[in-house]
Amino acid sequence: MVLGAHVSTAGGLHNAIKNGDELQCDAIQIFLANPNRWESKPPTTEVLEEFRNAWSDSPIQDVIVHDIHLSNLASPKKDVLEKSRNQFKKQMELAQQLDIRHLVTHLGAHLGEGEDFGLKRLTESFDLLLETTDAEDVIILLETTAGQGTNLGYTFEHLRDVIAKSKYPNRFGVCLDTCHVFAAGYDIRTEANCDSTFDKFDEIVGLDRLKAFHINDAKSEFQSRVDRHEHIGEGNIGETAFSYILNDPRFSETPLIIETPKMNTMHGKNLKTLRGLVKNH
Repeated sequence: MVLGAHVSTAGGLHNAIKNGDELQCDAIQIFLANPNRWESKPPTTEVLEEFRNAWSDSPIQDVIVHDIHLSNLASPKKDVLEKSRNQFKKQMELAQQLDIRHLVTHLGAHLGEGEDFGLKRLTESFDLLLETTDAEDVIILLETTAGQGTNLGYTFEHLRDVIAKSKYPNRFGVCLDTCHVFAAGYDIRTEANCDSTFDKFDEIVGLDRLKAFHINDAKSEFQSRVDRHEHIGEGNIGETAFSYILNDPRFSETPLIIETPKMNTMHGKNLKTLRGLVKNH
């Protein structure tokens, strides 16, 4: 089991490792740039070195990067598209420099132009980025979404199509967010539901593509298409799904990252709840 959390980089990237260590994480997820700004000051060589040293001294196995919130690589708006591509390119390059292999991103939104348009533009963005960015070891993880508004990625078919239509299919994996798939209409409330959902994922995308999980309970209702995370066991999904994932040998080496609310005060409690669901622990 590789269990961890999204942690803060406040005060320097290396602090993310310290924050992860304090929570006894096996893996962490971080932002490499301010998630709510198009432009962020790039970290200095010294900061990058500090991060590398902190990580090498830590038991943390995996570090995953999450794309900024503003990003829309499927946007029909030229200015947003250009900013999204530039920002993503910088994050890919930084991840490569830091020996971080996985960069998670949402699939973006078509903003009324239609899903076919959005998926095509997204694939064009990825192909351009993979062709022009010096980051040959970075794998892009497409994150499942709840499907709010015109967001893409709420069906497994969307993930499959983006990967299949890219010139570089081997550069993609998937990050499955439990809250998002539940809100999108994939039921995981019972073991039988989990079996059928993961069978469906395997059939459409392939479990070999599943490189990370976001482990979140859902404040939102089943099939609501609303993205609202809740503390583990306190939402509409319940503990069965998390117990299923934590104890499934297929996922024993897959990073399981919580993004539950109130990071500073509740991450420890949520991780404790999850550890308590592990059988033979």
